[in-house]
Amino acid sequence: MASYKQPSSEIVNSSLKTAVKGTSILFLGMVASILLWFATKVLIIRNTTKEELGIYSIITAVAGVLSMLACMGMQEGVPRYISIFLGEGKKSQAKSVARTAIATGLITGTVFFLILAIFSGLIARYVFYKPELCMPLLIISFFIPLTVMVNTFVGILRGYNMVYPRVYFVEIGQPFFFLVLLIFFFIAGLPFISIIYAYTIAMLLVLLPVGAFYFKKIGLSERRVEPDNHSYGRELIKFSAPLLMASIMGVVLTWCDTLMLGRYARSEEVGLYNISLSLAKLLTFSLGALEFVYMPIAGELYVKKQFSELKRTYQILTKWNFLATLPIFFILFFFPEMTITFLFGNQFLDSSMSLRILSLCFLFHAFLGANVMLMIVMGRSKDLMNISLFGALANILFNYVLIKLFNLGNIGASIATLISYFLLNIVISLMLYRMSGIHPLTPQYIKPIVLSSIIGIALYAIAKSLPLFVWMLPIYLSLYLGGYFISLMVTKSFDLQDIELFEIISQKTGFSMDTVRKILYNSAHKRL
Repeated sequence: MASYKQPSSEIVNSSLKTAVKGTSILFLGMVASILLWFATKVLIIRNTTKEELGIYSIITAVAGVLSMLACMGMQEGVPRYISIFLGEGKKSQAKSVARTAIATGLITGTVFFLILAIFSGLIARYVFYKPELCMPLLIISFFIPLTVMVNTFVGILRGYNMVYPRVYFVEIGQPFFFLVLLIFFFIAGLPFISIIYAYTIAMLLVLLPVGAFYFKKIGLSERRVEPDNHSYGRELIKFSAPLLMASIMGVVLTWCDTLMLGRYARSEEVGLYNISLSLAKLLTFSLGALEFVYMPIAGELYVKKQFSELKRTYQILTKWNFLATLPIFFILFFFPEMTITFLFGNQFLDSSMSLRILSLCFLFHAFLGANVMLMIVMGRSKDLMNISLFGALANILFNYVLIKLFNLGNIGASIATLISYFLLNIVISLMLYRMSGIHPLTPQYIKPIVLSSIIGIALYAIAKSLPLFVWMLPIYLSLYLGGYFISLMVTKSFDLQDIELFEIISQKTGFSMDTVRKILYNSAHKRL
């Protein structure tokens, strides 16, 4: 376990300011992305049958799985190495890593494209037993090399601490292009297969500006590089190869349930599960933004051996990430039927229990914060590989038992995901603590969560005893947020660094919250 000294307030505050600045930009981009993706989801659901929705879910799942495998973990390994080299002042080595990543992405993206294109017919007939998947699989195969290159360019830029390309081109650009194409195709009265074309073309329209931005800002590394730069490329591949297994964890937890539902259940079950999953994943956007921005900061703190500052920033950012996640969880977990009916219609109410289960799953994931990202920063890719292999096998087993043997459909897939997330997050967090002493579980983090849980349950009990209308949800949400804020005050969960974070967020959003700031300062000074 690493030894710690008292963290430097200046270093912690500087790191927090950098993280919040980037996270705020990325989070706002993700909010726009959520709205755009949500619009595409509503448009697709309202213009397709349950069977077609199930086919779309299966096709995008296959594309997601193969794209992630084709990335070979480089999207995490590349920013880690680049941020470390830049922290050490080794700019030429950083550019060498970038060049290696681009070459590798071109090769692996092409290989996986050919695999899916050649074997699309066999996969449709003998894996999913659905011959109608053949043409959609062939079309979506072009999506794979496109998304691999987008992830490669974004990963490199991430190492250089540039978050804007992901915000503008990926988070906003991809769903925007997809939505525009969908509207055009639906107005033209084109058949269902046009949705798959739109999904693929949208990624092509993302790759073009991302690639242009990369070559403008970074460019290619010089052809004549230092003799040891080639060894850095080999080291990157060696480090990222175990991360491929870590990526499989994400593949399995994201797509295994959908794919196994596609094999062992009806297409309607896949469509129902896809609705609940897309809503529950709203709980992960804050953490995704934090992980993306925090990695180069954490990498710099780690390479400079500023372990106490690394631990403190992790604890504070995890608390604020969870604070941003709770309001969405309150709506999705306690009022799933109303949420689904309002957005998609009462024909999809069978997915309400699945939504409740998945919301609990992703809340726990947010509770422990960016534990996987810190493991990557500390170079523990092989440990992540072993844990990921365990998680992949466990998730496949749970899905098989609950979907195939117990015939629980979308509910079984949700339970399998919940169990897998719990096991993996606990194992990773325990390993992270054992090797570094880093964890997010401070009294100022736990006590308000306990109190807010009691408040949420009480409000739900009141809501169940009264007629519930859509216009009442904002009232219950406001009461819950007020109760949670009071619990933070009662438990004295804010300190001066939290106040610094609050002021940065206030400045970024443009909202004047002087009264709240004074309350926070008084609470923090009383605790001190």
